[in-house]
Amino acid sequence: MDSHRDPSLTTRELVEGLVSLAAAPPRTVDDELRADAVAHLCELDPATVSRECERYALQLTKSVWSGGWQPIELVRQVRRTTDARTSQLALLVIGADHARRRAADLDARWAHQLDDLAIPRMESAGGWLAGWAEREPANWADAVRSAVTLLRCLASLTRLPFLIPPPGTNAGADTPIDLSARTSDPILERVRALLAQAESTTFEAEAEAFTAKAQELMTRHAIDVAMVSARADRAETPVSIRVPIDDPYFDAKALLLHYVAQSSRCRSVIHDRYAMSTVIGYAGDIAATEVLFTSLLVQAQAAMQATASAAPAGARARSRSFRSAFLTAYAHRIGARLAEINAGVIADADAGRSILPVLAARSAAVDTAVDEMFGELSRSRARRGYDPAGWASGHLAADRAQLTSGDLTRGDTAAERASNPVPLAELTGD
Repeated sequence: MDSHRDPSLTTRELVEGLVSLAAAPPRTVDDELRADAVAHLCELDPATVSRECERYALQLTKSVWSGGWQPIELVRQVRRTTDARTSQLALLVIGADHARRRAADLDARWAHQLDDLAIPRMESAGGWLAGWAEREPANWADAVRSAVTLLRCLASLTRLPFLIPPPGTNAGADTPIDLSARTSDPILERVRALLAQAESTTFEAEAEAFTAKAQELMTRHAIDVAMVSARADRAETPVSIRVPIDDPYFDAKALLLHYVAQSSRCRSVIHDRYAMSTVIGYAGDIAATEVLFTSLLVQAQAAMQATASAAPAGARARSRSFRSAFLTAYAHRIGARLAEINAGVIADADAGRSILPVLAARSAAVDTAVDEMFGELSRSRARRGYDPAGWASGHLAADRAQLTSGDLTRGDTAAERASNPVPLAELTGD
């Protein structure tokens, strides 16, 4: 960039152009040119630079909301991809955006997210960057770099399906169904309580009983709800949620969610770039997916940690490839087990009730909702670790995961099975 300033440009125009250049999405601007723009911004009038960064940040935030993002998702993405100071700025820009909104323009779920994030209250939408820069121990150049980093993050976000109406949207037209009803079912509340007890107890046999009862309740209750809804000719339609899936081993965890959603008559669509999945299905089935996925993930992580703790320092069970293979094998085996269980439960429930056409109709409605929300989707294979010991160990852990009450009648308790682990040499043939 020429270091000589064009005399025809005002300071504001120059700053506007430099901010736009510095904040351009990745791979759209040469890195050297971007760094040069940031350096020039650090030399210009701080007040003008602050005002332009604030204006551009609010403009981008409005675009992000119009692109289907929610406050909690935006903050998570900034934290995933930047640093602590930039994450602080994200909270401030959301607070500045909120300052120019009327309470009546916010969906209740949107307002609840702002409260959960502890978004700072602001009297106006301006002045927040300069105030933050004064409070921070870092120098002005570091503040400019943080602001530009936030702008680049905002500018790089692609559209997501709408799940909550953004600020100012007419909630009466073409907006998602309120999902609050999915938490009011007493059976599903009981399932959540059982799984919470299973995850908190230190007695494996007790955890086994809690988890088995929860799974039995979920499966049979979902069928009962489907039948009642069909007989009453209710106009129930599929709804959607987005589930954050944190690294490490995102692929394997997303695969587990896919199989759990499938077993609950839902569909999951992975947003690999943002480390989350959209789950589409009927409200009760989505609730079942959430609780079962969480419980199985907790069981997998506990089993993986137990395997690593029992292994000597430097052993394969502590390696990243082992853990990746472990979780991927676990997900595949859980999927197979859930398919077997569903087939048995549905066959038992179908006697004299004609449940199969009802479930088929609901599945078709979910497929239609997915098509309308995403259009044509591409399929991809999950990346996996190829450690044979990890694969065999994950497969074994999935066999031990408690899914049905039938697991309680095999004659050996979870504690007994855990006390007799299969040596890695037997799993690998070493």
